[in-house]
Amino acid sequence: MIDVAAAVEGCAVDRGLDGYVADSLYPSNFHAAFAPPNIDAMLAQAGIASPRGPARRRPFTMVDIGCGDGVGLILNAAAHPEGHFIGIDGNPDHIAHGRAVAARVGLSNIDLASHYFADARAALPAGIADYVQCQGVLAWVGEANRGHVLALSAQLLKPGGVLAVGYNCLPGWTPILAFQQMLRALAAGIDGTPGERFEGGLAALRETGLFDAGHWEWIDGLRDHLPADYFAHEYLNANWTPLWSGAVLDAAAAYGLVPAGQARPGRLRPDFAFKAAWRKTLAAIASPAARECAADLLTGTWFRTDLFLKGAGRALAPAERDRARLAGWWAATQPADAVHFEARTSAGTIRFDNDAARAIVRALAGGPQPLGAIEGIGSADLFNAIDALFMAGAVVPVDPPADVPLAAATHAALLAMGAGAVNGCVGRHGVARIARGALADLDAENRGRLGI
Repeated sequence: MIDVAAAVEGCAVDRGLDGYVADSLYPSNFHAAFAPPNIDAMLAQAGIASPRGPARRRPFTMVDIGCGDGVGLILNAAAHPEGHFIGIDGNPDHIAHGRAVAARVGLSNIDLASHYFADARAALPAGIADYVQCQGVLAWVGEANRGHVLALSAQLLKPGGVLAVGYNCLPGWTPILAFQQMLRALAAGIDGTPGERFEGGLAALRETGLFDAGHWEWIDGLRDHLPADYFAHEYLNANWTPLWSGAVLDAAAAYGLVPAGQARPGRLRPDFAFKAAWRKTLAAIASPAARECAADLLTGTWFRTDLFLKGAGRALAPAERDRARLAGWWAATQPADAVHFEARTSAGTIRFDNDAARAIVRALAGGPQPLGAIEGIGSADLFNAIDALFMAGAVVPVDPPADVPLAAATHAALLAMGAGAVNGCVGRHGVARIARGALADLDAENRGRLGI
């Protein structure tokens, strides 16, 4: 069981679980990287079969470890009535809120339960999950609980199932290490809500003059667009520890979890993401763990969402991989006239204003389509163009359409219960990512483009 009394020496009484802030709710959130169609698209690009198989709308199970209030999982459950969703979190208030939303919607394919991670290993059966997701937890809890998360993931996954795990990583967070430590130490002596403690610690830190203007531009910029409740959960945790990716790979390997790439498109294509000299450097490093650390050093990476398979998974032959990619559905994230046909990557800006990219953008303007439905363009050109558009954020993977009878009820419940600022909505092709606060007034153009 988690040691609830764990705290940093010299700080105020711990108000959290394993040092994690637990006296307020983490903001409702949808993380698009964990959506099943996104994970499947990343696996297909890497030549790995989806845990769901070629028929994307067959039954599957997804478990969210550290699900928060479960609203992101609720959106997925409403968008995928063929799936079964399980969320666990150590904070019973999170689970109570999520259960209330799910009950108001009338969802029957989601189960939310409050468990510490060690206890969940005894509470949940083995081999039930096609997907396991875990956002943020690894870098916010102590070493023992990081081990429990990986052990629980390996236990829950079926052979060939996939773990998607997001975490703060080094070296990108290096400039913030001292900032966070000082902020937390100053906030520890302040009474009040987590938000009040964060604001008080931040004001005290600003007065010290210890940090230069760059730090303040950075944190103030974040405060302009992230929910206020987020900041205490990020910066006031006793065990806040950005991780080296190589250490995560090594730890996962001890539980039979095999690296399968990343869930975010920033490194989808090494030829787009890395300079030629970087690719040469990385190719000369034999150790996968060392190679990932080197890649993070070259690119200044600060956050990763890694994919791991339970066992090796099923590799796709080249022709099978191409068929899987052509069968994949995509949606536009912006109107056609807003696409700039360029992507900023770690290696620089790539430009791809070509016939294939424009054909894809035109086709998706009317709503989601499978890549193979775009006529007159060779498959190699389609693959290059869709990869570039994905890395540019102009398109996202989605599922084939399905009946989602609880979409309207889900949206109504979220608005009624104060989660209307969540950044996702239910559509026939899965969960669509939207701007916070936009749920109540999506216009017809955006609904059609997103398949809502």
